Amino acid sequence: MRYIKVLIIAAFFFLALVFFFQNQGPLSQEMQLTLNLFFIPPITSISLPFYFLLVGSFVLGCLLALAFLLWDKFSTSTKLMRSKWKIKSLQSKVDRYEKQLAAMNKEHTAAALPASDTGHPADPAKAN
Repeated sequence: MRYIKVLIIAAFFFLALVFFFQNQGPLSQEMQLTLNLFFIPPITSISLPFYFLLVGSFVLGCLLALAFLLWDKFSTSTKLMRSKWKIKSLQSKVDRYEKQLAAMNKEHTAAALPASDTGHPADPAKAN
């Protein structure tokens, strides 16, 4: 599976390089971005080549995706730790209740046995 992932990533980078080499002219054109909100004066960026904006947005997207994946991993691991702690707590309660139940059963069994049990059957006919 690891080799397949590496192969897919290598193919993606190869295709990206081919795309950039075949489209050098259009991607080298200068572009200026403008943010025009109604309550502040317009903000414009410096002139940048289009490929810089394309690569920059790709890197920004990768970083955001990584941040979301890490956030999900941390939240899932904290849920797992809480669940493990709860399981451990509930298991200790179950063990405690089982010990109490065993002690109660032992007391009831001892109270149910007759005090003068000699080990001989009461009816000699049933003994044979």
